[in-house]
Amino acid sequence: MTSHDVEARLAAEAEYQNKRADGELDEFEERRDKFYFLADKGRKEYYDAIARLAKDKRVVVVGCAEGGVTPLARLGAKEVLGIDIADAAIAKLNRAIADEGLSHIANAVVGNAEELDVEPGSYDLICCTGVLHHLDIERAMRSWSRSLDKGGKVIMMEPMAYNPVIAGYRAVTPAMRTDDEHPLVPKDIRTMKRYFERVHVRGYVLTSLGAATFSYIPGLRWLKKPANTVLSAIDRGLLAVIPPMRYLCWTSVITLEEPKANVTDR
Repeated sequence: MTSHDVEARLAAEAEYQNKRADGELDEFEERRDKFYFLADKGRKEYYDAIARLAKDKRVVVVGCAEGGVTPLARLGAKEVLGIDIADAAIAKLNRAIADEGLSHIANAVVGNAEELDVEPGSYDLICCTGVLHHLDIERAMRSWSRSLDKGGKVIMMEPMAYNPVIAGYRAVTPAMRTDDEHPLVPKDIRTMKRYFERVHVRGYVLTSLGAATFSYIPGLRWLKKPANTVLSAIDRGLLAVIPPMRYLCWTSVITLEEPKANVTDR
């Protein structure tokens, strides 16, 4: 990919994320929210983990338009740096940081998540939700591993590629996403393993995807949460017995630990 291609991709992503920040995509967000309850368990694991890991630590929140900076500052992080490609989102976030009196701990900047503009080894934790699948994963992993100290971690929540229902939904709703999105596949996990000693992937929403059906049936919407509870239990059993089925899940929580030193790109 040429530098011109990279710049064009980043510009398109910035335009889309600015539209989100300005509320221009609210119609799509409302449509999406009808089935996003399915990922509640994954989101809870993600947010519980970053709240636990961020205390007294130096944290980078990548794609901070989705939030995370001010909550971590309030929860006791030593320093929180938010990075996003959307300038409108960054302006809004910095106003919130100032309004909450958190400017001595938190800051947000416009930046490229594939090339973090920080000193090597200067942070303890990098976190993001729904960001990595917009990026060149090789470039991001190279940058993130260099930005963390030797005991540093990455935790993120990202979509997986192979669930046929979700793949079909993505195909018929192109306006809800940018052209560069690429939900994760096994090759991406192997890339992570080149830059981190330990990579843990936990999948969510497999058979439980069926519970979303009740969100669209008047009179039966009350069944969506009971159905989700039952099917989520089935998901846990299947994933415990057949771990590779995580690639058929809708979403995942991924933890990367112990960045490798002096990685040679392949």
